[in-house]
Formats: sequence, C-alpha cells, structure tokens
Amino acid sequence: MKKEDLHKIYNNDYATAYNDRFLLNPFSKLSTDFEMSVLKKLINKDSHWLDIGCGTGYFLSQFPGTQRAGFDISPAMLEQARKESPDALFFREGDFRNEMEEWNAAWSLVTTMWTPYGYVESMKEVEKVVSNMINWTKPGGSIFIPVMDIEDFRPNTIIPYEERAEEFGGTLLLTGYTWTWIENGSNNFHENMVAPHAEHFVRLLAPWFEKVEVLRYPPYMPGWVSRKAILATGRRALADSQHAEIIRHSIPPPLNGAANQQFTSITSSLSNRQVISEFAVRMRSGRFLKAFINRIFR
Repeated sequence: MKKEDLHKIYNNDYATAYNDRFLLNPFSKLSTDFEMSVLKKLINKDSHWLDIGCGTGYFLSQFPGTQRAGFDISPAMLEQARKESPDALFFREGDFRNEMEEWNAAWSLVTTMWTPYGYVESMKEVEKVVSNMINWTKPGGSIFIPVMDIEDFRPNTIIPYEERAEEFGGTLLLTGYTWTWIENGSNNFHENMVAPHAEHFVRLLAPWFEKVEVLRYPPYMPGWVSRKAILATGRRALADSQHAEIIRHSIPPPLNGAANQQFTSITSSLSNRQVISEFAVRMRSGRFLKAFINRIFR
C-alpha cells in the first residue's frame, strides 16, 4: 500500500484504539501472550532490540529498562509508542524496505510483530524486508517473525510450499498469497495484503542462522487454527545453506484450561452477528463437525 494510504488508516484515532482492538481482545490476547512468552526467553539485560513496523510499540512497552527501539511508517502510531516507552532508545519514522546501513550488525534481536510486512507491494519486497532484518542482526543474534498465512483464514486449507512440476519440469514454490480486508463501519481498505508462506521465511533465513524454528501458537479450542511464527537464532557471520537446524513444532493444546470455558470467555465479548457468522464459516468448511467428532470419540 502507498504511504499516504497507511497514514490515512493509521491515524490518531486508530492508534489510540489499536491495542485494545487488535492485541488485547479475547481472541488476540492468546496470541499476544504467546508472543510475549517467546520474547521473554530472548530478551535479557544485554539485549539490543529493534522492532520494525512497531506500531503502538505495545511489545516494546512491556520491557522497560531494555535497550530497545521502534521503526514504523505511521507518525500517529509512533506518537503512541513514544508515550508508552519514554525510556526507549528511539522511535523512528521510515520504510523498512529501505536499507539502513548504520543498523547493520547492530541488534541482538530484530522483530516485526503483527505482520506489518503484509503492506508491501510484492513477495519480492517481503524478501527485501527479511534481507534487511538479517543485515541488521548482529552475529549470534535472533529474528522473530509472527506469520499470517492461508491457514489463518481457512484452517483446513493446507497448501504445500514446494512440489515438483512434472508436466513442465522443475520445481514449484508457492511463496505467498494476497488478501484484502474491508473494515466494517469505516472506509479503511487494506488492499492486496501479502501473506508469505511460513516455509518461505524458513528458506530465506536458514542460510544465515544456526537454528530456524516454526513455532505453533496454542489454538483457541480443539479444531481451531494454530498460528505460526518463525524464530531464527544464532546469526552466522557468513551464509551457509547446508547446515541450519530446522525444527517444526507440533500444535500445542488449547490454553486456559477446559475448551468449553475458554470458548465461553471468548464468545461472551462478541456480538450475535459475529458468532453466527463464524459458526456459518465453520459449518461450511466442515471444521465444526470434525471438532465435534474429535471431542466425542477422543
């Protein structure tokens, strides 16, 4: 999306409401808590942390006293971030597709929370963002990238990343998808957002890190989507495409105890229309029936 379109969407009102709407609501808070648990394992008193596409800087604000900085394209979001983390090193306005040579090998941790890379114009530009993140990470450092791919939109739609194209010869890589979100009750139009395949992140990061993990978020309840995140640790000084350790984690059990209790706590905050709409989607996809059978016969 164009810079002016992003400024229009991410204005002062949007920035003020952002955390409650997207990070701390009953659905999102489970993901937010999981991401916080990962960050707590990565960050210590010696950390030097850069969050690109930092938005309101919510995650940065949870680590006062840490050497940390934020980078974002929206002045309104950055203003909110500065209020929440007055002791941060800096919050800078800019485009994370641009090379920032002064940041090369400067950060022990580079993150991009809540998939802001989706606003770039192509997969090629996603790759540029990842390349910048690699360059900005110091040897021994880490990168953390929460992922939004097609399974988040349709959980039973699993598309392989790589397969042989036997009819024409060669290999087919399905590197990503696009999606558009029109917000209810506003003119906000998030058009042709890019959703890279999680395995494409693995392919891009593996030559530069000792270990690359595909983490799985706990689902809200059995049969629901388990989001993914990519954690790359042990930044190498030089690329080595042969020796990265790749770990793909299994889906953990749902959080917060019994699934029925969790479902109640989540849906209690939703409107009837939202509940009916979600139920209709799950009935059409067969997810509801599958989860019901699993529940009865497990």
